[in-house]
Amino acid sequence: MVDTPEQNPSYQRILDAGQELFIEKGFPATSMEAIARRAKVVRSTVYNNFQDKEAILAELMRAYVEGYVEIPSRLREQARPEQTSFELIEAMIAEAILWRIENAELRPLIDLSKHLPNSPWGPLNDAADAAMLGWIVEIHRHDAKLGLIRDGLDLDFATTAAYSMIESVIASFDVGASRARVAEAVRQLTLMHWHALYRIEPEEAPAGSLPRPRRKAPRQPRRPARA
Repeated sequence: MVDTPEQNPSYQRILDAGQELFIEKGFPATSMEAIARRAKVVRSTVYNNFQDKEAILAELMRAYVEGYVEIPSRLREQARPEQTSFELIEAMIAEAILWRIENAELRPLIDLSKHLPNSPWGPLNDAADAAMLGWIVEIHRHDAKLGLIRDGLDLDFATTAAYSMIESVIASFDVGASRARVAEAVRQLTLMHWHALYRIEPEEAPAGSLPRPRRKAPRQPRRPARA
């Protein structure tokens, strides 16, 4: 790429066009020339930005997964003094499920990306899980110092095991679910996670956000274009 995406107005138009055509016509039937026509640029401009359509798909997946990676950073920066750990975990689960629903049109492309040779999906997905799991571990370690975690637990093992339940539900959650169903699922997941590790009830959790690192607020993710 000759410029950063912010300096190159064609970059996002090409991504938008690629996403639209991949969804409308299917990935195999979409050519770089068709993407150029949809983006209203010459074909050489497409190739100046992306080596091939696989690279366009990879960037769409990166932008999508970046949305999950940014959730913990955003919650950390926006944490309020009156929030409890239960509320912070609940907020993370809610944002993750809503991000999946918001990008429902990407499901066929995600399924495709998982099976393409040399796909970046695996490392991208691992990074998202690491970011969200890391946030929950940070919360639990903070609470362990306050004596809120059940006795006898290996905290890292227990947190990873409990998080796998959250990960499984998010990965398979019905993107057509109503907001009421989302709220119910978020509440149930948070309660199950909480009771697996904590010796107190959620309403007994003390208020107080986690210490914030001294760093600049993260750049908001570039959201995948909606079809």
